[in-house]
Order: sequence, then C-alpha cells, then structure tokens
Amino acid sequence: MSDEKTTETTVEAGKADAAGTVLDLRPPKNGIVYQLLRLGLTFDHKDADGETWTDYTRGVTAVFKDRSSTEVMLADMDTKDSETITATQLAQVTEIKTWRSDGAED
Repeated sequence: MSDEKTTETTVEAGKADAAGTVLDLRPPKNGIVYQLLRLGLTFDHKDADGETWTDYTRGVTAVFKDRSSTEVMLADMDTKDSETITATQLAQVTEIKTWRSDGAED
C-alpha cells in the first residue's frame, strides 16, 4: 500500500498542472469548438477547407478554417441553406433549426 496522495487541480485548456496530475483537454469557452459542442455538434473531419462538425440528427454542418477562426459557416444538410456567423454571434445561439429538426413548422 502507498501513502501517497493525489490531488486534482484544473488548469487552462491543453496544459498540465504543476504536479502533472490533471491534463485539461477541454476547448476554451470563448472558441468556436466549445460553442459547437455546446450546441450538440461533433467533429466529423478535417481537410483542405478546414474542420467540419456535424449533427446528423438535426441535419446541420459547421465548417471553419482552423481553431483560431473567428467565423463559422453553418448549413442545413437537406436544403443546403447556410449562414456565416462570427464566434461572438455563435455564443449567443441557443438553438439551430433545420428542415430535419423542425420541417415546415414555424
């Protein structure tokens, strides 16, 4: 048996604490990735156009160039309608409605 104690502390995203016990891999709250996760999207793939995140249940995709991007393009998978918004605007979004999620409902 060991008498060693392990303490957990949290540090900023991607950094280990001084004792090396906790590595926080969560994205920064002010970033696009955090906001997309908050809205239920998940990483799909990365290619020459950037990262693509999706929610297949609601039929929505999000594309942005890289993790330091300040804009993201959100699109309805079925209608192909899209909107490019800033990270600041994305933080204010509480719900994304698409044809698949709500159909012709107003």
